[in-house]
Amino acid sequence: MKSALATLIFGTSLLLGACAADPKVEPTLWKRLGGTPVVTAIVDELIDRSIADARTKRSFDGVKIPRVKEKVVEQICFLSGGPCQYTGDPMTEVHKGLKINNAEFDLFVQFLRDALDHAKVGIAEKNELLRLLAPMKRDIVTT
Repeated sequence: MKSALATLIFGTSLLLGACAADPKVEPTLWKRLGGTPVVTAIVDELIDRSIADARTKRSFDGVKIPRVKEKVVEQICFLSGGPCQYTGDPMTEVHKGLKINNAEFDLFVQFLRDALDHAKVGIAEKNELLRLLAPMKRDIVTT
């Protein structure tokens, strides 16, 4: 009797242990984007193009571009499950007084899409990142 009970307990513990094993963990969006090197290249292209385009460059006048790039990378890292904390100012403060309109915002997003495509980021990852960033529009567009 004791032998049967011991076998039952042992078998049950094996089954429960197997059920409790960690399932395969999906990589974070940050890792799927390519991490720091790829996201840095994407942000460099995005900001450089925005500065060069007459329709968006006014928003960057008088701004420390290396800091902007650093904070955008940091923000994407944080939002996409990377190891970063965003230490920049709130979006409302950063864009206060810039009078960014919908057309400028949409163009900036298009530049981001183009940079993501140039980096060969997959459609699922691109859409996931854009969904994470989309709520910021209400803090950026003021006119």
